[in-house]
Order: sequence, then structure tokens, then C-alpha cells
Amino acid sequence: MKPPSDVDRLVTWAALLGAWTEFAKSAAAFPDDGEGGRFKRAVPSIVTIQAVTHALGEIHELPADEHALGLDRAEMAIREHAGVINQLWAGEPLPEGLVELIEDARAALALAASAGFEWAVAQERAVFPHPAELLEALESIGFAGDLFVPTPGVPLFAGCPAVFVRPDAETAADDERLATALGLVAALAEGCDGPTPGPCRQAYRQFDFARGGPVRDLVQPMDADLPAGQPLLVPAILGGVIQHVTLPIQGADKQAAVPVEFDEDSVNDR
Repeated sequence: MKPPSDVDRLVTWAALLGAWTEFAKSAAAFPDDGEGGRFKRAVPSIVTIQAVTHALGEIHELPADEHALGLDRAEMAIREHAGVINQLWAGEPLPEGLVELIEDARAALALAASAGFEWAVAQERAVFPHPAELLEALESIGFAGDLFVPTPGVPLFAGCPAVFVRPDAETAADDERLATALGLVAALAEGCDGPTPGPCRQAYRQFDFARGGPVRDLVQPMDADLPAGQPLLVPAILGGVIQHVTLPIQGADKQAAVPVEFDEDSVNDR
């Protein structure tokens, strides 16, 4: 499955704009008082929250140095317009649809805020060394986030996620410190495209022993249900604590190429 194109995104936004326009037109006929009046006055906030929720799904399109600002603006917009809606229904139960609207926006914000930066293999195949030097360098600058790296010596193939870093709050808030951390990680990710903001993804090498070995690498969100297969990215730093990363296994780099396939959620998150 391929990521959505720019045309697909334009069509989605156009469809949403059409739905919002129709909603606003229908709300104009609502009475001015009672439940109808509340909905009429809530229209701008409802549309804004829906737009922010949708935009958070594409926040990875922002340059790395604008990511934090985009999250801040989204959080402010959700807080402001959720407050408007709650005030309109003060003393009354909030309709279930509006509860879901606000919860979906907050969930989208939480997902975007927990995201980091990914590098994906840009060439036909890539084999990565042990990250010992990178771990020491990140420790020396006080990096306290998370880092996932390829299993040393195991080849990855075109399009496969290779490296993921989730900065800690202090690093993310400091442009210079963030640039330093991303620069250090980029040295390990030579031959990869990135850094691309987004949630963490894992790749699983799946086997069919009746056919003699690996058949594909399946990419899906890191927090999705575990599929069959060998995870190809391993934790190197978690919460600032360096993890044990195995040394390369002799002969592992001889693995023949397999297709890299993406589940629907791993594409929608990008």
C-alpha cells in the first residue's frame, strides 16, 4: 500500500470542507434558543475542532523545526473551542457526539505529541553497524528520550523504517539541542530518508518455512497488536537509559531481499 498522494489529501480536505459547509448551512435554520440555539452557536468551534483533528494526522508534513509549534497551536485550539462548547452546555449534559468530537481531538493530539522522527531506507538494501558511538554521543548531551535502531548486521530493504528517535521534552523544546540530537542520529541513518516526523513504526520479518525462509517485512505502528515475525528495530535508549544492543550475527547480512509491505494504519499515520 502506498502513502496517500497530494491529490488524495486535497480530495479529503475538499470533502471535509463540503461537509462542514453543509453542516453550517443546516445549522443556520436551527432555532436561536434551547438545544438548537446551542448547536448554532457551537458551529464554529465544532468545525475548528474537526479541522484540527484532521490536520494533526498530517502534522508530519511540517518541517522538523515547526513540529513543536504546530502541536502547541493545536493544543491551544482544542482547549479554547472545547471550552466554548462546554460553556454552551453548562449545567446540561454534553451531547454524546460532541463528547466524541472532543475526545477524538485529544486522542489525535496525544498521538502526535508522542511521535518522534523516523528515517527509512532509501536504497535497495542497507546494513547498519552497532550504535555504540551514537549512544555515547547522545548520553554526553543529556538526551533522555527514546531511540530505536536496526538490529546490527541485519539488512533492511527499500522503504523500511530503520531508525526512530523520540526526543524528551527538554530536547524537543530547545531547537539547538534538538538539531544536535537529530544530527547525531542522522550519522547512523546514512543512506536513509529523514528525519520524518511521525509515530514510531516497527518492521517484522515474517517467515514461511515451507517456502524456505523470510517472505516479507511487514511495517505497522509500534503499539499495534504483535504480528508473527522477527522485529527488526530494537530499543537502544528508553527514557534516557541505554539498552543492551546485540552485536552483529555472523552471516546475517547475506539475507536475500524481501518485499516491504505496510498495513493500513502505518500508512495513515504518516
